[in-house]
Amino acid sequence: MINPTMITLMNSFNPLDLSELLEEEGYAFDAETGEVWTEPGANRSLLLLLTAMGKLKVERDHEFKLAFYVPHIRCYNSLADYCQEFPNEQQCKCYEV
Repeated sequence: MINPTMITLMNSFNPLDLSELLEEEGYAFDAETGEVWTEPGANRSLLLLLTAMGKLKVERDHEFKLAFYVPHIRCYNSLADYCQEFPNEQQCKCYEV
């Protein structure tokens, strides 16, 4: 059972911390895509709760099955990856002088 204190703490997790904590809880995580999964038939309640809170997103994977993803995980690799996700951010705009 997840207590309210844990839910409050989850609101402050960044994607890297969230992915690390999910791995420690036994979930598998792909650092390239951000996908999080469990063994078939395993309890996915935490993943569903995190999705409802907006900490995970649900998309179709390469086999067109619904899958859980940590959003914007690639943004932490480099500024180039960040700018690919958020091209309109101030630090990503190029100006001619």
